[in-house]
Amino acid sequence: MINEILFVHHSHTDIGYTHPQPVVMELHRRFIDEALDIAERTADYPDDAKFRWTCEVTGGTMDWWVHAGNADRDRFLAAVKRGQIEVAGMGWHMTPLMDHSMVLDVLKPLKFFRELGIPVRSAMNTDVNGLPWGVVDALLDHGITGISMAINEHYGHALKPWPRAFNWQAPGGRSITAYNGFIYGVTSDRSLQIPTNMEEARARVPRWARKWEATGYPHPFLMMQITNVRYHDNGSPQAALPDFIRNFNEGNASTGGIKLRLGTISEFFDRVRQQPAETMQTLRGDWTDWWNFGAGSTAHETAQAMRGQRDLDAATGLDAWHPSEAPRRRAMLHDVARKGLALYAEHTWGADRSITQPYSPETRTQQLLKLATVAEGASVARMLRRDGLERLGIEAGGDEPTLLVYNPHGFAVKQSVRLPYLPPMTDAPDPKRGFGLEDLVPTGPSSHRIQRQDVVTSDLPEHGAYYTAPIEIPSLSYITIPAAKAAVMPNGKLSARDGVLSNGRLVVTFDAAGGLTSLKLDGTEYAGGATEHLKFGVPVLERVASGIRTDMFGQPDLESPDWHLAWHRDWQAERFDGKLVGSSEAVERGNARIVQSFELPNGDKVDVLYRLVGDEPVLHVEATVKKQPLVEPHAIYLPMPTALAAGWDAHYETGGAVAKLDDEQLPYASRHYITAQRFIRIGDAKSEVTVACPDAPLWQVGGYTFGRFGDPDGRVTRERPSLVAWLTNNYWSTNFQADQGGQTKYRFTVVPAPRRELGASAQAALSYAQPLATHAYAERGPVRSTAASLLTLDLGTALLTRLEADGNGVAITVLNPGDVEVQAKVGAGSFKPGKASRTPLSGGAGEALPVTGGAVAFTIAPRAWTRIALS
Repeated sequence: MINEILFVHHSHTDIGYTHPQPVVMELHRRFIDEALDIAERTADYPDDAKFRWTCEVTGGTMDWWVHAGNADRDRFLAAVKRGQIEVAGMGWHMTPLMDHSMVLDVLKPLKFFRELGIPVRSAMNTDVNGLPWGVVDALLDHGITGISMAINEHYGHALKPWPRAFNWQAPGGRSITAYNGFIYGVTSDRSLQIPTNMEEARARVPRWARKWEATGYPHPFLMMQITNVRYHDNGSPQAALPDFIRNFNEGNASTGGIKLRLGTISEFFDRVRQQPAETMQTLRGDWTDWWNFGAGSTAHETAQAMRGQRDLDAATGLDAWHPSEAPRRRAMLHDVARKGLALYAEHTWGADRSITQPYSPETRTQQLLKLATVAEGASVARMLRRDGLERLGIEAGGDEPTLLVYNPHGFAVKQSVRLPYLPPMTDAPDPKRGFGLEDLVPTGPSSHRIQRQDVVTSDLPEHGAYYTAPIEIPSLSYITIPAAKAAVMPNGKLSARDGVLSNGRLVVTFDAAGGLTSLKLDGTEYAGGATEHLKFGVPVLERVASGIRTDMFGQPDLESPDWHLAWHRDWQAERFDGKLVGSSEAVERGNARIVQSFELPNGDKVDVLYRLVGDEPVLHVEATVKKQPLVEPHAIYLPMPTALAAGWDAHYETGGAVAKLDDEQLPYASRHYITAQRFIRIGDAKSEVTVACPDAPLWQVGGYTFGRFGDPDGRVTRERPSLVAWLTNNYWSTNFQADQGGQTKYRFTVVPAPRRELGASAQAALSYAQPLATHAYAERGPVRSTAASLLTLDLGTALLTRLEADGNGVAITVLNPGDVEVQAKVGAGSFKPGKASRTPLSGGAGEALPVTGGAVAFTIAPRAWTRIALS
C-alpha cells in the first residue's frame, strides 16, 4: 500500500526549446542561486518539507560552478552536506547518437565533483525515452548505482510495467537500479494539483495512490519528479513547495494518512534497494529510444556528428602514441570537440514552435545555435585527428612527398584507399587551377598544409579520385609509401556494362527501371526480390496520407499520464517509388560504378551510386539526396531487401554494446525503428548481410514499421528480411527541424557473407565505417621508419572501442559482442608494457595482470566491456 509520495525537485534541462541556448545556460545558473536561497530559508523546516534540489545534469552544474564566486561555492557545498542539494551524474540528457567513447566522456565531470566532496551516486536522463545498453556498464564503473528515466510519452512510450523500479541488467550480467517513471512536472501539477490547490491535492493524492496500487505497484512509496508548475522545461525552483508539503502533511489524516516528502534521487534509490528482492524485477536488454527519429530532420548534421565522433576517437587514439606529450592547448581542444559533439547528441534540437512556426525568428535562432555545436565539435575533432597523423609523419620522417596510411582498429585491415588524383600522388597531372588555390601540396608552411588535406578530401569528386592496390596494415599501425609509388590500382576484372556491375566475385545486376535485381557473391544470391515499395536501392517517399501531422500522433490528454494513447498505430501512409530519370556506368582508376538518378513526386532528387573497388567482396552504396525545404510531414527511405530464409534475426551496434533486435530489447523499448551506431546485421542460419552505415543511424527492419507497434511489449510485424535505411523525416510535431533542405550524402557498405560470429561481422563492417586513414607529408628530415605498431593486438572477435593515453602509459577499452569468452593478448610495439591492470571503464586502480616478455594475456567475458591499462 502506498503511504508516501517522494518528490524529487529539479529543473528539466533543455539546451534550447524554451529560450535560445545561451539564455538557457544563464537561467540554470540563476536557478541554482535561487535553490540555495530557498534551501537556506527552509533548513529548519520539518525534514519532509525541507527544500531539496537536484541538479539534473553535471554539464549545467559545472557551468554554474565555473561562474560562481567562492562564497556561493561554499554555500553549495554546505547545502550538499545538509542533504538539501544533490548533483545527478549524466552530463546532459543524451540520445543514442552517443558512440562508445561519448558514453564514457559524458561521465567525466564526476571526478571533478567527487574531488570537491560531492557524492554523485545517481543519474537522471529525463524526457528521453531510452538509453544505449552499454550505459549500464559505464554508469556502474563510474560509481553510479541508480538511473532514473522520467519518460515523456509524446511520440514515445514508457517501458511496461510503469511506473516501476527494476534491476536493469547489462549485456555482461551486472545490474543497476533503474526507475521507469512518470514524466516530470505534468503529472505532479496536472494530476495532483501540487503545489497549486490544497483542497484538490488532498482529494487527488489518495486516488492517485490507489490507481497505481491497482496496477501492482509493489512499494509503499512512489517517486515523482517535479519541476516548475508553470514551466515544466527550464523552469525555476518552486519556492511554494516546502510550505505546501508542510501544510499538507499537517492535515494528512484527511488524506488516508498518505505523506508527501521532498527528497533526492539517491534517497529514493537507497529506499528501493531496501525493499524485498521479489519486488524488483530484473530486465535485460537495450532501452532503445523512441525519440531519436527526430535526428533525421537534420540529416546532414547528424552524419557530421557521427563522423566527428569517429574523428575524435581516432585523435584520442593517435595521442596515445605519445602519452607523455600532453600540451594544455590540445587538451583544451579535445574538450571543445567533446562538448560540441555531446551538445548535438543532447536531446534538444530547437524551439518549442519549430514545427508550428518553422519561419519564426525564435525557431531560426535556436536552429542555428544547435547546428553550430556539431559544426564546431566535428571541425575541431577532424583537426585533432589530422594533427595526430602529422605527428606520426614527423616520427617516420622523410623529405620527399610521402603517403602515411594508418589503421586505427584492433584488427588487421587489408583495403584499397581512396586518394586525390593530384600531385604528388602517383602520376596525377597538375590541375593548374590558378587563383592561388592549393590542392594536395605536402610542402610549405606546415600549419596550413596539414589541415588543408581534410578540406581537399572532404568532397572529392569522382574525376578527382583514384584507388590504390590493397594495403594490408596490422592493428594500431602505420606504413609509409613514397607518394609517387602510391599507384592507381589496375582495373583488372572490374566491369560496369549493360546494367551489370562485376569484379569477378561480386556480380550486381540492375533493373532498367531502377534498383538492383541481384547481388551475388561467389554465386550466392543475397538481394531479395522486389515487392511494393521495397526494391533494393529505389528511394521511397513517404507521406502522411491526409497531410495532417496529428493523424500520426494526436494531442495527448494532459490530464492522463498515458500520453502514448495519442499514437495512431493505423496511421495512413502513402508511398511513392522514385522515378528513374538517368543512369551512367564507368570504370576508372581502380573502381567500377553505376549511378542511377531518381526524382520523387515532391521535387526531391536522389542519386544512388553503386561501386566495386578492385576485388573487394563488398558493395559500396552512396545515396545523395538533393532536398527541397518542405514543411509537410514526409520521409525518404532507401530499402535493402535480402534473400534470407525464414528465422532470420538482426543485430545493431549501440553505445557500449551490440544488441539483438527484439530478443535483447526491454519491454516497450522502441522496436518500430532503431538507432544504429556504425553497423547493422541481418542474417539467417547460413547467410548474412552486414551494412556499415557511418552516416545513417536510423533503420526500420522487416518493412515500414514506424508507429506499427503492439502489445504486450511494443512488438512489430516484420514481414520480410529487409533493412530500410531511414534517410530523412520531419515527423515530429515540436523541437526538431521542419524544413531541412540542401544536399546530404549517405554512405553504406553492404557486406554479404556466409553466417559467422557476430564479432567477425562487426569487424568486417567497421573497417569500412572507419576506413584506413591517409596523410601526405614531406620535409620531415631523414627517413626514420617506414612502418610501426603502437602495440601488437590479438583480440580475436572482440572490438577495440577506445585507445587513449593513460598517464605515461596507454589504455585500451575492448567490447566482446559475442556469447563466448574471448582470449586476448597485447604485446609490445613501439610502446612496451611493463605493467598491466584491468581497470573500471572510468580508469583508476584495478586488478593487476601479469606481464611476460612485454605481453599481457587476458580474457574478455561474454558480452563484457572492459578496460586494460598498460604502463
